[in-house]
Amino acid sequence: MEDQRPIVLWSHPRSLSTVFERPFLQRPQEFHVIHEPINPISRAYVTKNFEFLNQIPLPKPTDPITFVHHFSPTLNKILAPHYYNDDKTHTLRVFAKEHASNFLDAFEGNLDGYPLGSKEILSKFKHTFIIRNPEKSVKSFYKTANSTYKAWDKACVPNSERYDIFFPEKVWLKESRILYDLTKNITGEDIVLVDADDLVREPEKVFRKYCEMVNVEFKKEMLVWKEERLKIWDLKLSGPDIDYLWHKNVMQSTGFDKSINVEEEIEYPQHVYDLIAKSKPHYDYLFQHRIKI
Repeated sequence: MEDQRPIVLWSHPRSLSTVFERPFLQRPQEFHVIHEPINPISRAYVTKNFEFLNQIPLPKPTDPITFVHHFSPTLNKILAPHYYNDDKTHTLRVFAKEHASNFLDAFEGNLDGYPLGSKEILSKFKHTFIIRNPEKSVKSFYKTANSTYKAWDKACVPNSERYDIFFPEKVWLKESRILYDLTKNITGEDIVLVDADDLVREPEKVFRKYCEMVNVEFKKEMLVWKEERLKIWDLKLSGPDIDYLWHKNVMQSTGFDKSINVEEEIEYPQHVYDLIAKSKPHYDYLFQHRIKI
Protein backbone atom coordinates (compact mmCIF):
# COMPACT_ATOMS: atom_id res chain seq x y z
CA MET A 1 0.00 0.00 0.00
CA GLU A 2 1.33 3.42 -0.93
CA ASP A 3 2.36 5.69 1.92
CA GLN A 4 -0.27 8.44 2.14
CA ARG A 5 0.43 9.61 5.69
CA PRO A 6 0.27 13.36 6.34
CA ILE A 7 3.57 15.03 5.47
CA VAL A 8 4.93 17.36 8.16
CA LEU A 9 7.69 19.82 7.30
CA TRP A 10 9.49 20.74 10.53
CA SER A 11 11.39 24.01 10.29
CA HIS A 12 12.96 26.91 12.15
CA PRO A 13 12.08 30.59 11.57
CA ARG A 14 13.23 32.17 8.30
CA SER A 15 14.22 28.82 6.79
CA LEU A 16 12.17 29.31 3.57
CA SER A 17 9.64 26.86 4.98
CA THR A 18 6.60 28.96 4.05
CA VAL A 19 7.64 29.16 0.41
CA PHE A 20 8.00 25.37 0.53
CA GLU A 21 4.20 25.23 0.91
CA ARG A 22 3.72 26.76 -2.54
CA PRO A 23 4.31 23.61 -4.65
CA PHE A 24 1.61 21.77 -2.69
CA LEU A 25 -0.76 24.73 -2.88
CA GLN A 26 -0.40 24.42 -6.65
CA ARG A 27 -2.23 21.08 -6.48
CA PRO A 28 -5.48 21.73 -4.53
CA GLN A 29 -7.11 18.62 -5.99
CA GLU A 30 -4.46 16.46 -4.36
CA PHE A 31 -3.24 18.23 -1.19
CA HIS A 32 -4.72 19.96 1.84
CA VAL A 33 -2.08 22.43 3.13
CA ILE A 34 -2.02 23.46 6.79
CA HIS A 35 0.17 26.41 7.81
CA GLU A 36 1.67 26.30 11.34
CA PRO A 37 -1.23 24.52 13.05
CA ILE A 38 0.51 24.28 16.43
CA ASN A 39 2.09 27.77 16.56
CA PRO A 40 1.19 29.12 20.04
CA ILE A 41 2.17 32.71 19.21
CA SER A 42 -0.21 32.83 16.27
CA ARG A 43 -3.08 31.45 18.34
CA ALA A 44 -2.27 33.68 21.30
CA TYR A 45 -1.98 36.70 19.01
CA VAL A 46 -5.41 36.03 17.56
CA THR A 47 -7.03 35.74 20.97
CA LYS A 48 -4.87 38.53 22.43
CA ASN A 49 -4.51 36.39 25.54
CA PHE A 50 -1.03 35.00 26.10
CA GLU A 51 -1.99 33.28 29.34
CA PHE A 52 -4.53 30.88 27.90
CA LEU A 53 -1.88 28.26 27.10
CA ASN A 54 -0.95 28.03 30.78
CA GLN A 55 -4.56 27.56 31.84
CA ILE A 56 -4.92 24.20 30.13
CA PRO A 57 -4.00 21.31 32.46
CA LEU A 58 -1.33 18.85 31.39
CA PRO A 59 -2.56 15.35 30.56
CA LYS A 60 -1.68 12.14 32.30
CA PRO A 61 0.81 9.95 30.45
CA THR A 62 -1.87 7.28 30.16
CA ASP A 63 -4.39 9.53 28.42
CA PRO A 64 -5.31 8.50 24.84
CA ILE A 65 -4.21 10.57 21.87
CA THR A 66 -7.41 12.61 21.91
CA PHE A 67 -6.30 14.07 25.23
CA VAL A 68 -2.58 13.93 24.69
CA HIS A 69 -2.12 17.70 25.05
CA HIS A 70 -3.73 21.05 24.43
CA PHE A 71 -2.96 20.84 20.70
CA SER A 72 -4.25 17.28 20.31
CA PRO A 73 -7.28 18.65 18.40
CA THR A 74 -4.74 20.06 15.95
CA LEU A 75 -3.10 16.67 15.51
CA ASN A 76 -6.50 15.08 14.98
CA LYS A 77 -7.25 17.79 12.39
CA ILE A 78 -4.10 16.83 10.51
CA LEU A 79 -4.96 13.13 10.69
CA ALA A 80 -8.64 13.55 9.80
CA PRO A 81 -9.80 12.95 6.21
CA HIS A 82 -9.84 16.07 4.01
CA TYR A 83 -11.77 16.20 0.76
CA TYR A 84 -11.57 18.17 -2.46
CA ASN A 85 -15.23 17.84 -3.37
CA ASP A 86 -18.44 18.16 -1.35
CA ASP A 87 -19.54 14.59 -1.92
CA LYS A 88 -16.40 13.40 -0.10
CA THR A 89 -15.31 10.97 -2.77
CA HIS A 90 -11.83 12.39 -3.31
CA THR A 91 -9.51 12.34 -0.29
CA LEU A 92 -6.63 14.82 -0.12
CA ARG A 93 -3.23 14.15 1.35
CA VAL A 94 -2.20 16.60 4.06
CA PHE A 95 0.94 18.73 3.95
CA ALA A 96 1.54 20.66 7.19
CA LYS A 97 4.38 23.04 8.00
CA GLU A 98 5.37 23.87 11.57
CA HIS A 99 8.38 25.03 13.62
CA ALA A 100 10.15 22.30 15.59
CA SER A 101 10.38 24.67 18.57
CA ASN A 102 6.58 24.96 18.79
CA PHE A 103 6.23 21.20 19.07
CA LEU A 104 8.89 20.92 21.78
CA ASP A 105 7.83 24.07 23.66
CA ALA A 106 4.51 22.48 24.51
CA PHE A 107 6.39 19.90 26.56
CA GLU A 108 9.19 22.20 27.74
CA GLY A 109 11.57 20.14 25.65
CA ASN A 110 10.72 16.88 27.45
CA LEU A 111 8.50 14.25 25.82
CA ASP A 112 9.26 11.48 28.32
CA GLY A 113 6.10 9.79 29.51
CA TYR A 114 3.85 11.36 26.88
CA PRO A 115 2.20 9.18 24.21
CA LEU A 116 2.95 11.91 21.68
CA GLY A 117 6.62 10.92 21.82
CA SER A 118 5.81 7.26 21.15
CA LYS A 119 6.44 5.35 17.96
CA GLU A 120 2.69 4.71 17.67
CA ILE A 121 1.95 8.44 17.40
CA LEU A 122 5.04 9.74 15.59
CA SER A 123 4.73 7.03 12.95
CA LYS A 124 1.33 8.40 11.92
CA PHE A 125 3.17 11.21 10.10
CA LYS A 126 5.83 11.41 7.39
CA HIS A 127 8.42 13.66 9.01
CA THR A 128 10.56 15.98 6.89
CA PHE A 129 12.79 18.96 7.74
CA ILE A 130 14.11 22.12 6.14
CA ILE A 131 17.15 24.05 7.41
CA ARG A 132 18.84 27.27 6.38
CA ASN A 133 22.31 28.57 7.13
CA PRO A 134 22.05 30.68 10.33
CA GLU A 135 24.15 33.36 8.66
CA LYS A 136 20.98 34.02 6.66
CA SER A 137 18.14 32.81 8.87
CA VAL A 138 19.21 34.57 12.08
CA LYS A 139 19.92 37.85 10.29
CA SER A 140 16.60 37.63 8.48
CA PHE A 141 14.75 37.02 11.74
CA TYR A 142 16.47 39.98 13.40
CA LYS A 143 15.58 42.34 10.55
CA THR A 144 11.96 41.23 10.38
CA ALA A 145 11.58 41.45 14.15
CA ASN A 146 12.91 45.02 14.02
CA SER A 147 10.48 45.86 11.23
CA THR A 148 7.67 44.53 13.40
CA TYR A 149 8.73 46.66 16.38
CA LYS A 150 8.83 49.75 14.16
CA ALA A 151 5.39 48.96 12.72
CA TRP A 152 4.00 48.66 16.24
CA ASP A 153 5.54 52.03 17.14
CA LYS A 154 4.13 53.69 14.03
CA ALA A 155 0.67 52.27 14.70
CA CYS A 156 0.87 53.12 18.43
CA VAL A 157 0.13 49.51 19.39
CA PRO A 158 -0.17 49.36 23.19
CA ASN A 159 2.50 47.46 25.11
CA SER A 160 -0.12 44.99 26.32
CA GLU A 161 -0.50 43.73 22.74
CA ARG A 162 3.23 43.43 22.04
CA TYR A 163 5.64 40.62 22.82
CA ASP A 164 9.33 39.88 22.51
CA ILE A 165 10.05 38.34 19.13
CA PHE A 166 13.80 37.96 18.87
CA PHE A 167 14.99 35.48 21.47
CA PRO A 168 17.47 32.59 21.08
CA GLU A 169 15.13 29.69 21.81
CA LYS A 170 12.92 30.73 18.89
CA VAL A 171 15.60 31.46 16.34
CA TRP A 172 18.36 28.91 16.58
CA LEU A 173 18.41 25.35 15.21
CA LYS A 174 18.82 23.39 18.44
CA GLU A 175 15.15 22.34 18.50
CA SER A 176 15.31 21.17 14.89
CA ARG A 177 18.27 18.97 15.79
CA ILE A 178 16.48 17.55 18.85
CA LEU A 179 13.31 16.77 16.91
CA TYR A 180 15.24 15.33 13.97
CA ASP A 181 17.02 12.85 16.25
CA LEU A 182 13.80 12.08 18.10
CA THR A 183 11.76 11.24 14.99
CA LYS A 184 14.60 9.27 13.42
CA ASN A 185 15.38 7.23 16.52
CA ILE A 186 11.78 6.51 17.51
CA THR A 187 10.30 5.79 14.07
CA GLY A 188 13.38 4.07 12.66
CA GLU A 189 12.66 5.71 9.29
CA ASP A 190 14.86 7.71 6.95
CA ILE A 191 14.02 11.36 7.62
CA VAL A 192 13.95 13.70 4.63
CA LEU A 193 15.94 16.90 5.17
CA VAL A 194 16.27 19.81 2.73
CA ASP A 195 18.86 22.56 2.89
CA ALA A 196 17.49 25.90 1.69
CA ASP A 197 20.65 26.87 -0.20
CA ASP A 198 20.57 23.58 -2.11
CA LEU A 199 16.88 24.07 -2.85
CA VAL A 200 17.42 27.50 -4.37
CA ARG A 201 20.53 26.44 -6.27
CA GLU A 202 18.99 23.25 -7.75
CA PRO A 203 15.23 23.47 -7.16
CA GLU A 204 14.15 20.73 -9.55
CA LYS A 205 16.74 18.19 -8.44
CA VAL A 206 16.16 18.76 -4.73
CA PHE A 207 12.38 18.95 -4.88
CA ARG A 208 12.14 15.96 -7.20
CA LYS A 209 14.14 13.91 -4.68
CA TYR A 210 11.97 15.22 -1.83
CA CYS A 211 8.84 14.09 -3.66
CA GLU A 212 10.32 10.68 -4.30
CA MET A 213 11.12 10.22 -0.61
CA VAL A 214 7.61 11.21 0.58
CA ASN A 215 5.77 9.26 -2.14
CA VAL A 216 4.51 12.27 -4.11
CA GLU A 217 4.43 12.36 -7.90
CA PHE A 218 6.73 15.18 -8.99
CA LYS A 219 5.29 17.59 -11.52
CA LYS A 220 7.29 20.47 -13.00
CA GLU A 221 4.40 22.90 -12.58
CA MET A 222 4.88 22.61 -8.83
CA LEU A 223 8.00 24.74 -9.17
CA VAL A 224 6.29 27.77 -10.71
CA TRP A 225 3.51 29.93 -9.28
CA LYS A 226 2.14 33.43 -9.55
CA GLU A 227 2.89 36.27 -7.18
CA GLU A 228 -0.01 36.51 -4.75
CA ARG A 229 -1.10 36.79 -1.14
CA LEU A 230 -2.93 33.70 0.08
CA LYS A 231 -5.40 33.57 2.96
CA ILE A 232 -3.52 30.66 4.49
CA TRP A 233 -0.92 33.12 5.81
CA ASP A 234 -3.30 35.77 7.16
CA LEU A 235 -4.29 36.11 10.80
CA LYS A 236 -6.73 38.94 9.97
CA LEU A 237 -5.36 41.17 12.71
CA SER A 238 -6.20 44.79 13.29
CA GLY A 239 -3.39 47.34 13.24
CA PRO A 240 -0.17 47.07 11.20
CA ASP A 241 0.09 44.43 8.50
CA ILE A 242 2.42 42.08 10.37
CA ASP A 243 1.59 39.18 8.08
CA TYR A 244 2.99 41.08 5.11
CA LEU A 245 6.21 41.93 6.97
CA TRP A 246 6.87 38.27 7.71
CA HIS A 247 5.64 36.77 4.44
CA LYS A 248 6.33 39.39 1.79
CA ASN A 249 9.16 37.35 0.21
CA VAL A 250 6.94 34.34 -0.33
CA MET A 251 4.04 36.56 -1.47
CA GLN A 252 6.29 38.15 -4.10
CA SER A 253 7.94 34.91 -5.17
CA THR A 254 7.21 32.98 -8.36
CA GLY A 255 9.45 29.99 -7.65
CA PHE A 256 12.46 28.80 -5.67
CA ASP A 257 14.66 31.52 -7.16
CA LYS A 258 17.60 33.34 -5.60
CA SER A 259 15.52 36.38 -4.66
CA ILE A 260 13.94 34.49 -1.74
CA ASN A 261 17.35 33.55 -0.32
CA VAL A 262 19.16 36.90 -0.40
CA GLU A 263 19.42 39.01 2.74
CA GLU A 264 20.30 42.70 2.46
CA GLU A 265 23.28 43.44 4.66
CA ILE A 266 22.86 45.93 7.50
CA GLU A 267 24.81 46.57 10.67
CA TYR A 268 23.95 43.87 13.20
CA PRO A 269 24.54 43.99 16.97
CA GLN A 270 27.00 41.55 18.51
CA HIS A 271 24.27 39.34 20.02
CA VAL A 272 23.12 38.45 16.50
CA TYR A 273 26.59 37.13 15.64
CA ASP A 274 26.74 35.32 18.97
CA LEU A 275 23.48 33.57 18.14
CA ILE A 276 24.74 32.64 14.68
CA ALA A 277 27.81 31.07 16.30
CA LYS A 278 25.65 29.09 18.74
CA SER A 279 23.41 27.89 15.92
CA LYS A 280 26.20 26.81 13.58
CA PRO A 281 27.05 23.45 15.24
CA HIS A 282 23.39 22.40 15.09
CA TYR A 283 23.17 23.47 11.46
CA ASP A 284 26.38 21.60 10.59
CA TYR A 285 25.07 18.45 12.27
CA LEU A 286 21.79 18.55 10.34
CA PHE A 287 23.49 19.59 7.10
CA GLN A 288 25.30 16.24 6.85
CA HIS A 289 21.90 14.48 6.72
CA ARG A 290 20.44 16.64 3.95
CA ILE A 291 19.28 15.46 0.54
CA LYS A 292 22.49 15.30 -1.48
CA ILE A 293 22.43 16.10 -5.18
